[in-house]
Amino acid sequence: MGGIGAAAIMEGFEADLENNAVLYFFTPLIAAMAGNVGVQSSAIIVQGIANDDLKGSIGNRLIKEVLLAMLNGFILAILLLAYTIATQQSILTCIAISVSLFSVIIVAGLVGTFVPLALHKKGIDPAIATGPFITTSNDIFGILIYFMIAKAIIGI
Repeated sequence: MGGIGAAAIMEGFEADLENNAVLYFFTPLIAAMAGNVGVQSSAIIVQGIANDDLKGSIGNRLIKEVLLAMLNGFILAILLLAYTIATQQSILTCIAISVSLFSVIIVAGLVGTFVPLALHKKGIDPAIATGPFITTSNDIFGILIYFMIAKAIIGI
């Protein structure tokens, strides 16, 4: 389902991005990183719930996960920036791709943390319900964030 939503979002930006085909090349990377970060964050939370190891409020847990996502996102965005510069892309394109990756990782970390906590609070087993929701939402949000940031930075 996430693939269908992501495809619809890409179609919405198709006319704007025809002159920047390189952005389409990085779409799977952005979507995969969103999925990976979201699933990893949710796995940590679900394990903590199962082991009764989660301490503190939801807000504190979200802050901790955002800080971790920011660190991971920064490191990966710098590596991606270096790669895109090395492949002689325009500097605005390089910045757009890297800022998008950083942003997507943060949002995915938040979603991956919040969803299982919210489900658990509502009495729904997060181990069963978290995966499909996170995968779908992170695919859709990831692609939407990517193309919106690219459109804002590149000015297409």
